[in-house]
Formats: sequence, structure tokens, C-alpha cells
Amino acid sequence: MGAASDDRLTFISAVAVHAEIEELVPQFRRQHGIEVDVNYDVNPAVAKRVMDGEDFDVGLTNPWYVEEMISLGRVISDIHVPFGRVPLTIGAAGPEPEVIATSHDAVRELLLNADSIAYTSIGTSGKTFLKAIEMMGLQDRIHDRLRPMGAGEPPIAAAKGHVQYAIAPLSRIIAAPGIVPIATFPPELGLNIDMSMFVHRDSRPETALQLIQFLSAPGFDDYLRSHGVYRYELSR
Repeated sequence: MGAASDDRLTFISAVAVHAEIEELVPQFRRQHGIEVDVNYDVNPAVAKRVMDGEDFDVGLTNPWYVEEMISLGRVISDIHVPFGRVPLTIGAAGPEPEVIATSHDAVRELLLNADSIAYTSIGTSGKTFLKAIEMMGLQDRIHDRLRPMGAGEPPIAAAKGHVQYAIAPLSRIIAAPGIVPIATFPPELGLNIDMSMFVHRDSRPETALQLIQFLSAPGFDDYLRSHGVYRYELSR
């Protein structure tokens, strides 16, 4: 059974938007008087936990997993709401550049000249990064400089000087102390990391929907944008 009661929800969320959820959920508690127990994981792990039958009320992960969740009977089929789209980003220690690189040529040059590049091996950002360097024809040329790491580790490694660059969602780079965004992958590659929200089939949808409606409210658009999270629409 879903855990929702009139005054408590269990929320399983992608760690890519940890800082933003930690800012918004307390506001929801104060406004609605509903406690929210939040549990974070990398996007693919959130999806796997849902599909494996974990108990929760509201979930947030990549939208491409939701159809399988519906087919397995894990989530309510007609509640699927976009949360945010986050660009895949290169972060580095040091002062923030005047202009963040976004062109194919500029990003390619950064990667070709890198000493070491850390990415999250088990997360959506890491899988997306590997797809990106394949699309850019770089996988063989920079393979020896790639450093796969665990969840949350690349920004820390870059901040400590253990690697030159960290690959992560823009929201995570902005939130990480000691590093700044220096480039986002070219928009034409279509490598943004989308995240959406859904409800467990056994949850109380009225209570769960209050959290989803709160998190998707337009009043937070500017706040999210300043943290590297952009609203988007689900494709039909």
C-alpha cells in the first residue's frame, strides 16, 4: 500500500534536484500541514525501485521510465506531470567564466584538451555523457581520461582537484561547493535530462496530487531556472 495519509507523504526523488526539493518541500509542509519523507537516489535507481515494488506515494525521475511503471501497474496511469529539464553540464574548480560554452565546437575542444573527466557511472547524467561523446565522435579519443564514479562524487572530485572536470546536471553543478559550470552540451544534441512526477497506485491521489501541484506551480519557475532547472512539456 502507498503510505499517504492526510498528513504524511513518502516522496522518492532523483538526486539531480536534491537542492531544489530540499528548498521547496519545507514550504509545502508549512503551507499544507503535510509531512513529507523524502528519499533520494540516481534517476535509474528511482525507476528500478518503483518497478521492483517499493512503497512510496509520489515519485520523481526520468519520464521515459513511467510507461513501464504503468504497464507493471505500479503507478496511476493518468497522473504524469513534468517537473523540470536540466542541461548536461561540465563543471570545474575556479572562477565562473563570463560566458558558459554551449557550442558543439567549444564543448568538443574542452573535452579534447581535458586531463581528466569524472562522471557518474550509474546515473542518467553519466549515461547521457557517454552518449554525448559517442555522438561527438570522441569516445576513442578521450577514453583514457574518463573517470567513472559513484553518485554525487564527480563534483566533489573536481572541487578537490582530483579531476579537472565533472560531468553532472546543471542543477548539481550549481549546488556543489567549489566548482562552477563552464559548459553545457549543445542543445541540438537533445541531451537534456528531463524529470517528471507520478503517484503510486495505492497512494491517496488527493493528498499526493497536492505535492505534485505544489512542485509544478508556475510561481517556482524563476527559482528553478536560477538553479539550472527549466520547465518543459511532456511529449504526447
